[in-house]
Amino acid sequence: MSAPDPLAQPQRRAIQYWYVDGSYEIGFGLLCLLMGLYFLTEKLVQGSWLSGVVDGALVLVFILGILLVNWLTRRIKERVTYPRTGYVTYRRPAGLPRFLRLLLLAGIAGLIAAVIAVLVTRSFSGFDVMPPATGLLLAFVFGILAWRSAVPRFYLLAAFSALAGLGLAFAGLGNYLALSAYYAAIGLALILSGLLTLIGYLRQNPAPQE
Repeated sequence: MSAPDPLAQPQRRAIQYWYVDGSYEIGFGLLCLLMGLYFLTEKLVQGSWLSGVVDGALVLVFILGILLVNWLTRRIKERVTYPRTGYVTYRRPAGLPRFLRLLLLAGIAGLIAAVIAVLVTRSFSGFDVMPPATGLLLAFVFGILAWRSAVPRFYLLAAFSALAGLGLAFAGLGNYLALSAYYAAIGLALILSGLLTLIGYLRQNPAPQE
């Protein structure tokens, strides 16, 4: 039996500290609401000349949304978390420069957009493909977060994501509206989770006295 890694616990505590205030869920939830609005717009302009413009905007919406999440998360931490419980320096990932990472992110977003464009036009006997595919994908992401951070609420978000996606697959809304409803539901769930976590954090860690 191998000896436990002495660095594992400090590393896990550092990961947990990133999620201690709920700011990540609030930012991610806003991104999901933005995606929900995007797919609702897709439905509204479907069949018009604007449809191609909106299709091409998915990559831009995705990248700007991620930048917004990162900015909002860091602002909340700088103004709320670090003054109360201290600042943790997180190791920057080595490898590609920031510009190349953004290009890689754009390529991934473009691939996702292409997959969505193919699948969103298909349904099988009243079964819309994209809501369960998206719900299970995000459930997997939340499951990985829960496993890495040992934060139980991410398991609940994973279960909610999977159930919401599977439920909307049979709602008969069509892929665009079902995706919009899914992102709205998971976005509101994330924001609620983040706000409840933030309220609990503020109660346990009052503002320091000047």
